[in-house]
Amino acid sequence: MRNLLNLLSVVLLSLTVISCGGKKSGEESQVTTANVKEVVEREFDYPIPTSFEVTSLLQDADAAYVLNITNPVENVDKYETQRSKALNLGIYGADLSYASTYNMHEETLAILEASKKLIDGLDVPGVFNEKMLKRVNENLDNQDSLILIITESFYNTYEKLNQTGQEKISFLVVAASWIEGLYITTQLAISSNYDKRLMAIVAEQKTAANILAETAAKYQDDEDVNAVAPLINFMKLTYEGVDPAVGITEGQLDDIMDNVSMTRNKITG
Repeated sequence: MRNLLNLLSVVLLSLTVISCGGKKSGEESQVTTANVKEVVEREFDYPIPTSFEVTSLLQDADAAYVLNITNPVENVDKYETQRSKALNLGIYGADLSYASTYNMHEETLAILEASKKLIDGLDVPGVFNEKMLKRVNENLDNQDSLILIITESFYNTYEKLNQTGQEKISFLVVAASWIEGLYITTQLAISSNYDKRLMAIVAEQKTAANILAETAAKYQDDEDVNAVAPLINFMKLTYEGVDPAVGITEGQLDDIMDNVSMTRNKITG
């Protein structure tokens, strides 16, 4: 189960629109957007497309930053249960990736503060601390460093949750972040007038949808996971009939966008 959660963390990193990668202690200075694919494969021993490749496709397609697409940071105070905090930490994690990738400094800092509130509420100490926030502020204009700082902090969050017996909470974070990453990507695909490269990214998420549904089934004894399992299974069903090797039609993309939007909005409330 722990290996599967690590795999899901990699899937998360590959779907949120940011160039990033796992790292070992002391490795930050050696990791850049140029070698992140090799780092992810070495860390997790699973050869899936990295988020660096996703980001490159988005940039190649000239997909512009879409305002008001992320979950408003003002919503953070209404997430009171452990379930809603974990799910929306995942949502904000993808939003943070999106904002920082496009060098949206104000949005990055605001989403980071919202994420910190949720992490504190989940009792994950020592991750989003003052030192980390200072590093973010000092590196707002250095995209590679900013990406690595944020990625390191979120990966450490998953690790601490797993180490303290909160694997199910970790799964909720990963699942919601994938949902938000897919939501953002579908929005960009639509705004780019069905750019074929972005549509291919959406099609490739079928594997991740299947993995998430299979993992949710393994937690069928958990009340929080069971509460969102129908949403995850719904996203799996959304991909029925999609062949990633062939791609998707505009109609299929519209269906996926509508369904992931509905799923995402139920989480953000």
